[in-house]
Amino acid sequence: MKIVVGGKIPRTNLIAQLLLCALVLIMSSLSNANNSAAENFISAFYSWDANKLTSLMSEDADTVAILYYQRWAAAANYKVKVRRPCKAEADQSVCAITVTDDFGSAMGYEATDTFRMSFNDDKVSMVTFSADDPAIFQELFQWVTQHHPDTFTGPCFEMFAGGETPGDCARTVARLAREFMDERRESRP
Repeated sequence: MKIVVGGKIPRTNLIAQLLLCALVLIMSSLSNANNSAAENFISAFYSWDANKLTSLMSEDADTVAILYYQRWAAAANYKVKVRRPCKAEADQSVCAITVTDDFGSAMGYEATDTFRMSFNDDKVSMVTFSADDPAIFQELFQWVTQHHPDTFTGPCFEMFAGGETPGDCARTVARLAREFMDERRESRP
């Protein structure tokens, strides 16, 4: 943005330009602060430090769901392969992390987890997770539903919805992923 001082620009335009520059600087510093908080969140998440992760969240964050996913990821042996810097998008920080894990190892793929975070006073107040798992991951869950329905009343009861055994669930799904792939290989001519 170019600010012209002097010349024939009316004073109201100069004030408007200065206010706009100030707003841009404020928004930029908020984005930087949020991205820094987001980076800290990602570091705590993938270091498996639940206490540190909890300390980075505001009181209104869905701590139960976030900690469930962290324990699920730890039990499935998530390893960061590519950690991209978090980026500001609208009023959120978006962090895309490519991982290897027991599911991908069993089924031959890598996935990128994308965290979208909102903030309240430099603390994470909301997180959504998404992954680009291939269709075979959904096929696995359909197969588990058909062949091992007790998984969802046992170790994966209330999976990602308040369940209390994310580690057992992740290890069970990883074991079933290997079984699923063995069955697929055996059924091919």
